[in-house]
Amino acid sequence: MWPASGYAYATSNCNDINVKPSIAAGGGFDFVPVRTCFYPTSGSSYCNAYRDITVGTWSLAATDVKDGTRFIVQFQFSTKGSIAY
Repeated sequence: MWPASGYAYATSNCNDINVKPSIAAGGGFDFVPVRTCFYPTSGSSYCNAYRDITVGTWSLAATDVKDGTRFIVQFQFSTKGSIAY
């Protein structure tokens, strides 16, 4: 899970959440299943479906995210990499 505690907040820099995994669990996979969970100030939290993101490439974890939206990114197994939002 990212961040390790609390939430990240969408910024005006981009209306998407992008992920670039650099390695997957044990190095045995060439993709990482990723989903984004949202925590609106009103209403229930919800998550999008897992998306397979190829190791070493930037890809969308979520699109059309409003500025200030609280979110976390969940990985189906351990990984390292980068997140842009």
